[in-house]
Amino acid sequence: MNGQTAGRVRWYRAYRCFGRAAVVVEEVARFVQWRRLADTVVSLRVERQVNGGEFYLFLALETDQWGELPPDVEETLEDCRSLTQAFGDALTLEDIQGMASGDLQVRALGQCLTYRALVQEAFEDPFEEEARVLALDAAIPSGAGEKLLWFLSATGAGSWSSLRAAAAALGITSAGLVSRTVRHLRLLGHLEVFPGGRWVIAPPGVVEGECQGQPLRFLVGARDARTGGMTREEQAGGPDRVLVAPDAEAPTCPPSLGRAAHHLLQVLPEIGEFRVGLERLGSVNAARDVTGRLEGHHVKPGRFTGTAGLYALREENRTRHALFLEGQWWAGEFFTLRFLAQAASGHLHPWRYDRTQQELAVRHEERLPELYERVLVLCCGLLPEHRGGWLVYRHVPVGIVTGLSVLLDMAVDLRPTERLPGDME
Repeated sequence: MNGQTAGRVRWYRAYRCFGRAAVVVEEVARFVQWRRLADTVVSLRVERQVNGGEFYLFLALETDQWGELPPDVEETLEDCRSLTQAFGDALTLEDIQGMASGDLQVRALGQCLTYRALVQEAFEDPFEEEARVLALDAAIPSGAGEKLLWFLSATGAGSWSSLRAAAAALGITSAGLVSRTVRHLRLLGHLEVFPGGRWVIAPPGVVEGECQGQPLRFLVGARDARTGGMTREEQAGGPDRVLVAPDAEAPTCPPSLGRAAHHLLQVLPEIGEFRVGLERLGSVNAARDVTGRLEGHHVKPGRFTGTAGLYALREENRTRHALFLEGQWWAGEFFTLRFLAQAASGHLHPWRYDRTQQELAVRHEERLPELYERVLVLCCGLLPEHRGGWLVYRHVPVGIVTGLSVLLDMAVDLRPTERLPGDME
């Protein structure tokens, strides 16, 4: 199958190009990654020993049907100035070898790119209705998160496309579900994802926590043979929580990482310092590109008025979100930008904390920035439960709640979480 994704066919399209081949290759590769076409445009080839003038560039394309590109991909490719002269119909590898004046030089897109790209999870649709959000975890096939973690553990590191292919083989087919599953793996301490989509599995370790006054130990990082006989608890949307017996010691279990939630809390900055560390966007044509602004918990269509907040920006066939504060545009994970915008506008509601149950409830539409949410998840190794419009984090000590509330400048309502109101006023 020449490395192509299962269920898809690979074919080629030729383009007549002009200028220096190396420059055109880099330009096309950057364009493909910038416009997030790398799942369809999987590699490119160019005539070898082309120093200038006219030459052929060949895109290797993977689609569901031979010779047919999705309309949105077709339109996007036409925006690339080096891809304006398509030549002929769909081609096979043998066809393009016959057309070339010599051997073809293969440049995999992942080897061409040296610039900073957006991380993949930023492309998940952030304004889904709550019913759809709640259905997302249930839509992930049972056991798929655990199987994906085992595969990633065996591989160690790789590209976003390799992760997508592995997830698809396990039944996690939509980009939104993959993005959501990967975010859960990061929250649970199993995985890190870097700009450009490259992922690395974390080393195996044992994190210590507490459950109703009793010590709790659970695994993070890579899975290996040592986890075979340990107690497992399946959870929707992610891998199993694997509990480690209190008396288990090396070499029968991975090394201890101590109270990871407390350690992380100690090094996190307060929210103002965290914000200034975000990526600053370059020039934004607000009059042309802004299509709406977050008001309360929903984006309402409208023009840019110079007011601070989270805005939707039009970028060809997609919408991008950016934060405008203190006369500057900021980029980042959507949940982070939304939290900062709501904090600036005074729309954040107090958290609910139940001391008896050690449960912290955060309104679903006021989800914490990922680094701070990870503190809550690493208290017990469980993803939050969804209860009537709230995210409920379990077995969170009062010290963690107090520390996070100070860093994020949040009020805390000390009331039981048994009957959480479902309204999201």
